[in-house]
Amino acid sequence: MNIPTLICFLILAAVFAAIVAKGIWNKKHHKGGCGCGCDNCASRGACHTK
Repeated sequence: MNIPTLICFLILAAVFAAIVAKGIWNKKHHKGGCGCGCDNCASRGACHTK
C-alpha cells in the first residue's frame, strides 16, 4: 500500500466513523430522521421506547 492510498483510506474511514457516531448519538438523544409525527406510525415503538 502506498502513502496516497493509505491517506485516502484513512479519510474515508474517518468520514464513515463520523456518520455512524452521529447516527448513534441521534438515536440516543431521540432525534429521529422523520419529521412527520409518529402517531400513526406502525414502528413508533422502535423509535420511542419511553
